[in-house]
Amino acid sequence: MGKVFELSDCELMTMKCIWDSDHPVTCAEIMEKLKRDYGLEYKDTTVYTFLKKLKEKGFVDSFRKGITFFIPLRDEASYRNEQMKFTRDFWFNGSVSSLVSNLFQIKEVDKKELDEIKKLIDDMD
Repeated sequence: MGKVFELSDCELMTMKCIWDSDHPVTCAEIMEKLKRDYGLEYKDTTVYTFLKKLKEKGFVDSFRKGITFFIPLRDEASYRNEQMKFTRDFWFNGSVSSLVSNLFQIKEVDKKELDEIKKLIDDMD
């Protein structure tokens, strides 16, 4: 099955900040986004440690132009798909219907979302 979870929670939040940006980002920009979007306050040395680990794991690369910028090497959608496949296979024995049923149990789905889900299913035929 390979590595189950390649990223720690802190690394994942840091990576999400990089993925959400449409340009190479600095440590300061990541720190600002972590605080603003997730309520997480870290020192720059801590964020640099997350970034070092992300670089070692092949998720980011960096370059210097006066200051250091970070860019993603791994695509968010492909990482998310890997995690969803793992969740489906590990927690739901490969069953998509069990996975979807569980999603309905943990969050009430409004009519608009339900209509969108029905359309997705109809479009699969």
